[in-house]
Amino acid sequence: SHAKTLGYEPISARAPKAFIDVTLFDSVLATASIPAGTVFTSLVDDISYQFVTVTEFTSSSIGTSIPFLNIPIHEGTFITTQYIVDSSDVDQRFILTDNRADTTTLTVTVQTSASDTSTTTFVKTTDISQINSTSANFFLQEVENGVFEVYFGDGVLGQTLSDGNIVLLTYVVTNRKDANTASVFTNAAAIDTVIDVQVSTVSPASGGAFPESVDSIKFNAPLDFASQGRCVTAEDYKTFVKRFFPNTQAVSIWGGESGSFNPVTGVSSVQEFGKVFISIKSTTGTNLTASQKVRLVRDLAPFTVASITPVIVDPDTVFLILNVAARFNSNLTSETSDSLESII
Repeated sequence: SHAKTLGYEPISARAPKAFIDVTLFDSVLATASIPAGTVFTSLVDDISYQFVTVTEFTSSSIGTSIPFLNIPIHEGTFITTQYIVDSSDVDQRFILTDNRADTTTLTVTVQTSASDTSTTTFVKTTDISQINSTSANFFLQEVENGVFEVYFGDGVLGQTLSDGNIVLLTYVVTNRKDANTASVFTNAAAIDTVIDVQVSTVSPASGGAFPESVDSIKFNAPLDFASQGRCVTAEDYKTFVKRFFPNTQAVSIWGGESGSFNPVTGVSSVQEFGKVFISIKSTTGTNLTASQKVRLVRDLAPFTVASITPVIVDPDTVFLILNVAARFNSNLTSETSDSLESII
């Protein structure tokens, strides 16, 4: 509740996300589509996980095959929740029913009525100064039990809904971190009637995470409020990096006026103005992949100061190798020194 007054949206659960190339081998179809909700499967530690598309993709034939390149898929179950707008119900709310819902996969569509199937896709509001009374925008907030609520404009800021409108919320409910590292995917069924399907991995699944904790919200909400929706100081960048890459365990930021980075020679004291360097320690213990770095830079772009370029730098991790000597009183245990060594 306090975070909302600061304009801060807590981070929901995040689904592991992978990118794949899909090829349909068919010489008859001129075009084909991969619908939203198409299922792919993968094994992690001998446990099968389901990955789904959250939007529809269409491609054209190149002869005997129809390629789909760099398709994003999310781990979890594709859910649709439906509400019929009723202004007489003062307690009506539009809720994502599971606290494992990944809000980055959320699509909000409003159907005119049961008899009129025309629809309007609503976009999440990020800047209220850019919307008016007719803007098809929605707002999002976390409510009790860790679930998220969608709400709409009042006719002044954002378009208001009418009785009989049907609100359709589609999103992915995920197992969070469990399917991180999934790297081999297969389609669960025929795609657009095509049975001969080849799936190859562009980048393995990563980014799955638990929802933001209360302690994290307490720490980050005031920093987010202070940043006022832009990246200027190092603390601003830390706040946005944690928002866009939930697997961040620690992050170090420095401006080009303090030094630079070269992939060959590493960090140096040579100044490189116009750049900000971001080094992230991931909770998975691995460096960010090339595609993750590109996405993070792209996500930061709308909030950075003009002419400042973010550069993602792999961290230097120090691993401690401990040489341990232990003493024990043989009169107080029946364990042998070898068994105690193993336990220690």
